[in-house]
Amino acid sequence: MKLSVIAPTFNEAENVRPLVEALTRSLDGCDYEILIVDDDSPDLTWQIAEELAQSAARVRVLRRRSNPGLGFAVIDGFAAATGEAVACIDADLQHDPKILCEMLQALSNGADMAVGCRYTHGGGTQDWSRSRRFKSWVATKLAHWTLDAQLNDPMSGYFMLRREDFLRVRNSLNGQGFKILLEIVAKLKPQRIAEIPYTFRARVAGTSKLTTRIALLYLQQLWRLCRSKA
Repeated sequence: MKLSVIAPTFNEAENVRPLVEALTRSLDGCDYEILIVDDDSPDLTWQIAEELAQSAARVRVLRRRSNPGLGFAVIDGFAAATGEAVACIDADLQHDPKILCEMLQALSNGADMAVGCRYTHGGGTQDWSRSRRFKSWVATKLAHWTLDAQLNDPMSGYFMLRREDFLRVRNSLNGQGFKILLEIVAKLKPQRIAEIPYTFRARVAGTSKLTTRIALLYLQQLWRLCRSKA
């Protein structure tokens, strides 16, 4: 099963090269492609990615000049992918690429979706403050209560599914949500989800995209999905 790894980026110039190198090491022996989906970053992330693609046949670049946003970038990346399986991974190196092969194996074994999970045995977070742990716990509980999401880590941005399943729900997805995983789970309603443990790493370079505005968008997304479920 060919895997397309989609990495949405915005101002990740310092991380895109190490990301491609880490993915290349972790996916050695697999049939895969890496698709960098960049929202026309002012720091020229897209340009660095295009330079990498010139010497790495498995790397492709999608430069988006309109309709910016993480959710829209993932949707466009999944649509442009050529693999039978599609995965979303953060470009900031906080998601461990070493579990991608295990996630792909879970799909091959019959799972509808594989999710990188911080909150199951073997998973964890690295050097998080008490405040950040509490905020993540609140966001996770809100997702459980409003969406009946049967996931230990519904806030995960690290996940994989079959591209044909994505295409079945593509037109019903709203890319404005902060957590596209929640959007896909709410629309696809997967019966079997494999949660693969990993340790969420600290960001090495660049700046976090988590802002008050993003938190408000998340709450709006939960409200919209909850209303559509009723």
